[in-house]
Amino acid sequence: MNKKICILMPDGVGIRNYIYTGIFDRFNTESILLHNFKSNSITDFGLQKSFNLKQLIRYKESFKEKFYRELIHLVRLKYNAELKSNPTILSNYMPKKVSFKLKLFYAIIEFKSYFHKSQNRILALETKYEKVIRRSKVYQYYYDNFKELQPNVLFCTHQRAVIAAPIFAAAKDAGIKTVTAIYSWDNLPKARLALRADEYLVWSPYMKAEFKSFYPEIKDHQIKILGTPQFQFHYDSSYLWTKQQLANYYGLDLKKKWLCFSGDDKTTSPFDPEYLQDIAEEIKISGLATEWQILLRPVPVEGFDKYQKVIDKFPEIIKKTGADWVLSSNWSDAYPKVTDLNILSSLCKHANAVINVGSTMALDFGMHHKPAIYLNYEVKPNLHWSVKRVYKFQHFRSMKELKPVVWLNSKKDLPGILNNLDKHHGRTKEDMMKWCERIIPDKLRITSSCLINQHLVNS
Repeated sequence: MNKKICILMPDGVGIRNYIYTGIFDRFNTESILLHNFKSNSITDFGLQKSFNLKQLIRYKESFKEKFYRELIHLVRLKYNAELKSNPTILSNYMPKKVSFKLKLFYAIIEFKSYFHKSQNRILALETKYEKVIRRSKVYQYYYDNFKELQPNVLFCTHQRAVIAAPIFAAAKDAGIKTVTAIYSWDNLPKARLALRADEYLVWSPYMKAEFKSFYPEIKDHQIKILGTPQFQFHYDSSYLWTKQQLANYYGLDLKKKWLCFSGDDKTTSPFDPEYLQDIAEEIKISGLATEWQILLRPVPVEGFDKYQKVIDKFPEIIKKTGADWVLSSNWSDAYPKVTDLNILSSLCKHANAVINVGSTMALDFGMHHKPAIYLNYEVKPNLHWSVKRVYKFQHFRSMKELKPVVWLNSKKDLPGILNNLDKHHGRTKEDMMKWCERIIPDKLRITSSCLINQHLVNS
């Protein structure tokens, strides 16, 4: 009897990792896709087999569901910050207090959090949360669905989606095995494990150890090291454009060296436009504009708008080389087109270096054996954000003893770094390879999609 696999893809973050890598096309068994996309979006994905497509029903949390979820989040952040002696973990608590009701709600959350600091109290809260989500209409709807469809396994493409909590509870009660993947290298300290699963797929031994540290109640055998398909396209030459193709696509100067400025979202790095201006100005006043162009790739879900004034000021130095995403007013509805993989892979291959504030793009460039420069100076005084605090975030402790990036400690240092880039790269290249290996082992960057496929089929 063929197994039936159900995939929960609550938003666009899983498109690149799981649809474009063809994981689901290899199932050779009946597959159900629970999704939240419009019909024309599904067409864009180029699915190569017939799925039983099911639109996710609307989910609105009850007061109690939201109360327990937010309280658990804050308490776990406090617990994690104390566990790791790292107060920056608390910066992941960012509630939107836009009304009096929400201000009052979060004031109660913050007051209650002082009484639940131990691991046992956290688990007690989670037991209460599990009971509450089982009273929701979403839980009952999917419990009935799972009883009817009877899939063998439910797989969620990431662990953060709020709607996944009642759906996974319904699957568990319907006797279905549940599996989820940890989406990003920085997710675990942020206490955003929205659901409880039978198994969790992690990137590396390092991430497994981190998982066990933050969630000691999860058993060792529940955590599977299968890598992530996130970087697989870097090792597939079919995605790679030639340097000429990339230059033609964006109107770039082939005679110049290319410095990729990869942007972050406005919360992670609110002063990216100011940093971009600093870099462009240093390139101009140092006379390096005859040798270098800046290839600007903003964070895909935000676009170029916040950079436009700087771009207009330095049109010959800054070139738009953005991401090919379908954007939406709702972040969860945004998703990449296949062309975005061509663009990103080719940027990493043909640009001479990447510069940013602590972005994962350093890893992407590192896998192409290219240097990464991290901006490490305050662009302007600010009470709520500091670049120095960014590099104290828990996921940067993965560097440990390594020095995998070039640190730009002052904008005045940029010309010297660019003029001696090969020398700087020589000092960081080996440590960058070790850092990438720690985050995701080399052998899993290519085989991850096959391993995940086999694991789900054999579950």
